[in-house]
Amino acid sequence: MNARKVMILVKMDFPQGTSRFWFGSCPYIDANDDHWRAAGELPESALSTLPYALAGETSTIEIGFSGVSQDIADLAYEETQEDDIIGSEVQILLQSCNEDFEPVVDPVVKFTGEIIDLNFRKAAVDDQAQPHILHEVIVVVANVFHARKSRRNAVLSDSDQKALSLKLNPDLLPDLSCERVTLMNEQTITWPRA
Repeated sequence: MNARKVMILVKMDFPQGTSRFWFGSCPYIDANDDHWRAAGELPESALSTLPYALAGETSTIEIGFSGVSQDIADLAYEETQEDDIIGSEVQILLQSCNEDFEPVVDPVVKFTGEIIDLNFRKAAVDDQAQPHILHEVIVVVANVFHARKSRRNAVLSDSDQKALSLKLNPDLLPDLSCERVTLMNEQTITWPRA
């Protein structure tokens, strides 16, 4: 049995436009003619650390681009000053492929969140032949539960909750957490139970 081949895609919707990355070594053009930039090699531990939002828990992940040039790091910093990228949507998708790494179906959304912070790091590389500085740009992304805010006089309805869950995670079943709230309207709840 052959191992399943997948491509890991990252889509970032910034105010000035959408950036698409995939973890590979050459550019990739999908069936919709969208261009995905190569983001290099993905560490093996990255897949095991993708958080799922269970029971309304908040979680954050860091997406780092290391080895970028001084020019790219400066450009990223300038864009954070000019545009408010905090709150921009980020999606991580999996694309199933055949044995030749050609996509066979549409990609599946595995994580949706928004950018809550952007960090920059640099370190000197002690290379005798060519000493240089290694730049890293880290995007901190929080899941949708982290971004939720309670509004005064807000009402959480079953239809709103299902619509929101389908929008944020279209490949999953709709959220049923509010489905039975109306059934409990006439019930008496004793707390604490004796």
